[in-house]
Amino acid sequence: MSASPKALAEAAQAIRESKTIVLACHVNPDGDALGSLLSLALALKPLGKEVTCLSEDGVPDILRFLPGSDLILRSTDIPSFDLALVVDSGELSRVGEQVRPMVSRAKRAVNIDHHVVAGTFGDVRVLDSGSASTAEIIYDLLQTLQIPLTPEIATCLFTGIITDTGSFRFQNVKPGTLRVAALLVEAGASPPVISENVFENKTFAGTRLLGHALSSLSQSPDGRVVWAHITAADFRSLGAIDAETEGVVNYVRGIRGAEVGLLFREMDNGRIRVSLRSRESVNVAELAQEFGGGGHRMASGCTLNVPLPEAEKVLVAAAQLSVSRLFPD
Repeated sequence: MSASPKALAEAAQAIRESKTIVLACHVNPDGDALGSLLSLALALKPLGKEVTCLSEDGVPDILRFLPGSDLILRSTDIPSFDLALVVDSGELSRVGEQVRPMVSRAKRAVNIDHHVVAGTFGDVRVLDSGSASTAEIIYDLLQTLQIPLTPEIATCLFTGIITDTGSFRFQNVKPGTLRVAALLVEAGASPPVISENVFENKTFAGTRLLGHALSSLSQSPDGRVVWAHITAADFRSLGAIDAETEGVVNYVRGIRGAEVGLLFREMDNGRIRVSLRSRESVNVAELAQEFGGGGHRMASGCTLNVPLPEAEKVLVAAAQLSVSRLFPD
């Protein structure tokens, strides 16, 4: 499956017709979100476009190596835009409460995404649930625009692919994923450099957070749902931030017999951010949607405005119900 040529052409035309463009991605951005956003920004600026890049949570330290990361802003007072390009966000609400009004100032919006639950917003929708990453769709869009790949653009796109495929370990990898990755390497992306920055660049505080999370591990009686948490006190005592929890949930889901892994993080404002991961059997995107979130079939997130114990109680119960439907006793 690939994005519709018609949708790609419509998005390309909207870009050509626009002078001022705002780009946005989802909160708590990962490599695919920022890699997709920055590759577009780097491609459009030489065309004379006035580009504003927004990420409500900024740029995680491990992704600051990305070319153009200094372009990312948390907010802007620009009154309006010709066009909004929203990447890797299944729903507009995923860009965050502060960024959403800024994106809504645009006269037109293009939704570029590979999430299964995508398609609820945008005048133009460039969607492909068969792509392993949004970066692959951005690659197709740049080809449609006939914009040549630079090493910087290739680095951003390859980062998007490698993070959303877990270094090509996940079941979302298709032959086309590998073909695009190879073309990006030919264009100047360096897999070892990108991998070291993304996967082997944990801070001391971030590594200690992993220990705190794993010490809180719990599991359902059948072992199919496993969860862990990091409290606001944990963050404060270690001097750590939420961005440093990237990848922790994969340790939770990686426990033998676990079909669903959940990581709960308590923020200073009392809200609970939750990362959900699963094996192929359970669709955690649908589970996250029940709580106002979204994402991929096997990797999603949501935020709950309740105390940590209650958040764990209701979401774990929902996860157990989903698993029980697939694995009845």
